Amino acid sequence: MKILFGIHGTSHKEIAQSEIVEFQNRGFQTIVCTYGNWGSVNGLINSFKLIIKNAVEIKKQAAAQQSDFIYLNTGLDFKTVIRDAITVFILKRGNIKGKIVLKIHGSQNEILFSKTNLLKKYLFRKTDLFLLLSEEEKYNFLSIGLAPEKVQVTANVIDKSLYAPDPEFKKTIGVAESTSVLLFVGRFMYEKGIIDLVEACRLLKKESLDFRLVCLGNGPLFDEVQGLIKTYGLEENIKTLGHIPESETRYYYANCEMSILPTYHSEGFPMAVFQAVGAGRPVITTNIRAATDYFKEYENCLWVEKKNPAQLAKQIANLMKDKNLQQKMRDNNLVLAEKFTAAKIVDKVLEYLKKI
Repeated sequence: MKILFGIHGTSHKEIAQSEIVEFQNRGFQTIVCTYGNWGSVNGLINSFKLIIKNAVEIKKQAAAQQSDFIYLNTGLDFKTVIRDAITVFILKRGNIKGKIVLKIHGSQNEILFSKTNLLKKYLFRKTDLFLLLSEEEKYNFLSIGLAPEKVQVTANVIDKSLYAPDPEFKKTIGVAESTSVLLFVGRFMYEKGIIDLVEACRLLKKESLDFRLVCLGNGPLFDEVQGLIKTYGLEENIKTLGHIPESETRYYYANCEMSILPTYHSEGFPMAVFQAVGAGRPVITTNIRAATDYFKEYENCLWVEKKNPAQLAKQIANLMKDKNLQQKMRDNNLVLAEKFTAAKIVDKVLEYLKKI
């Protein structure tokens, strides 16, 4: 079996690579191509040129390899539908015989359920297999009439051996051993719940709780978050470290008390919480998509409603105070991480590929 993988250069690149390495270890022939804007161009015209350039290169590589499958990591939003439809059109015009597989890392319902988006209709007609990251998304895709054999659920690889606790962690970041370290990893955007989390921290401070929230990420709300931290006098309680390489985030996952993601974004398999699973950390998040599929409240996580800072503060406080519940979640999440080994993910994907 020969597989061409298209991966993004910045979005969870290591996760995609873990899957590819597993295919290679089993003797499959793989090649990897650039897929997506790696931050190298700006503007509509330059972005369109890059789409064409990447699609032509994928077509050339697929022809040379005689790929059985062209496996593209993507999403489902306004921009990715344009990119994917153009890429698939170029592949089909080039008489590429390989089956086209799209692994969808999050899907926007307004695009999925659109009745007027002709590019989406073309893409859905020409794609041989959609690999989705939650049962909710599978249900949504089937509800618009896609054939069941074209829609399957997969997951991302989680390797719990990569997360190493450091007994000097709290000393390194400058907090007391008694301080609870909370972790947020993600884009600074409304839909990720970062503003709700800052508001929750304001309420936690009023209760005189001892905590430090470490925020890893960047985005359009970064300056607004900084302003709120200053306004609320939370400079000692919240530290924003900006974007760091994904491999470096593991240090924080492995050593925090809990990972918090009050998201209402179009997540598929939110890595900010599933990396916490790999590290054996408790999670506080919203009951959506893959989190719904794998988590049980009080076993793996505490649920929060979207846009509800008061409830979020209450759940954080409850978990901070309950050391037994923290330990229970640590133990359960390390067990849960075994579902997401590279071997198990690839076993299922191969099962799906053999059916198309």
